[in-house]
Amino acid sequence: MTLTRPRIAPISGTPPCGPPTVDPRTGCTLTRYADVRAALAAPACRVPPARPGAAYTLDWLRGLVSRFSAPENHPARRSAGLAALAPLDPGELRAEAVRRTTDALDRADGRFDVPSALARRVPVGVLAARLGLADPVAAVEAVATIAAAYQPGADAAAVRRADGAVAVLVALAPPARRTNPIRCCGCRPGSR
Repeated sequence: MTLTRPRIAPISGTPPCGPPTVDPRTGCTLTRYADVRAALAAPACRVPPARPGAAYTLDWLRGLVSRFSAPENHPARRSAGLAALAPLDPGELRAEAVRRTTDALDRADGRFDVPSALARRVPVGVLAARLGLADPVAAVEAVATIAAAYQPGADAAAVRRADGAVAVLVALAPPARRTNPIRCCGCRPGSR
C-alpha cells in the first residue's frame, strides 16, 4: 500500500486569513498566526485551574495534569508528563503506528472511518502498550470516554462515564504509576 499526502482544501465556510472577526453567536475567529499567539498569551484567555476532585475521577485527573494547572504548578506537571514519555523511542512509536495504520487500512473493505478507526485508536493504543498498560484496547476505550468529557462544561452524564473510565485507566496502569501517578511535585490523589 502506498500512502500519499493529498492537498486538503479548507472545509466549507473557513474564513480567509485576515483580522479577527467577532460573531455574537460563535465568538471570535482568529486566522492570522500573530493574532492566535496574542490570544494565547492574553491573561483573559488563560485556562482556569481545575478544582480538586476525589481520587481517580475526572476532576482528580484534571487537577493533576499541566493543562488545567495554575501557572506555578504547570512546569512541574509538564515535566512529569515529559519524564513519563522520555524512555519511549519516537522512531519505534512511529513505526508501530505505521504498522497498525497499514494493517487497519489493509483490512478495510470499502468505506473507512479514519477518525474512529485510526486517529482515536492508533496513537493511544501504541502509547498504552509502550507505557505498559495491562490492556491497551481497554485503555483506548477509556481514553475515548474521558476525552468526551475532558473539557470543562461537559454534561453530567458524560462526566459520570469519564469518572468510571479514569478509574479503569488507573487500574490498567503499571503498579508504580497507580501509587504515584505524578512523581514531580508531591501530588497525590485528592490533592492539587
